[in-house]
Amino acid sequence: MPAREAPQPPYVLLFREMEPGALPLAVTAGGRAAVPLFGSVEKARGFLAAADFGEGWKPVEISKNGLIRVLDDCRGQVGYVALDPPPAGEGGVRVEMGGLEDLLDALRQGGEEDDLFGLLGGG
Repeated sequence: MPAREAPQPPYVLLFREMEPGALPLAVTAGGRAAVPLFGSVEKARGFLAAADFGEGWKPVEISKNGLIRVLDDCRGQVGYVALDPPPAGEGGVRVEMGGLEDLLDALRQGGEEDDLFGLLGGG
């Protein structure tokens, strides 16, 4: 992730079902604790299908403001975000990672909430 540039929606994280208020799945990539952030539900499902994280994990698409809240809650537990990590077993593939604080800064500087339904007009 280039410095200070946030990934674009959709934002998909992995949460354990039936645990309201729970933090998203965190993994270790390159020896660093990271939250995997996916650009589609399909990529997240592929990642889950190739790994053994136990039962009950599911991809959840969240808004930009929701992502900011969740990442704020992850502070102190993880320091990085892994962008679209490949499914387990795809050895030799580099995982693009960015600092949690850097991503939060970029998301906050990125303007208002995304207009998911085209209600704000414009292009």
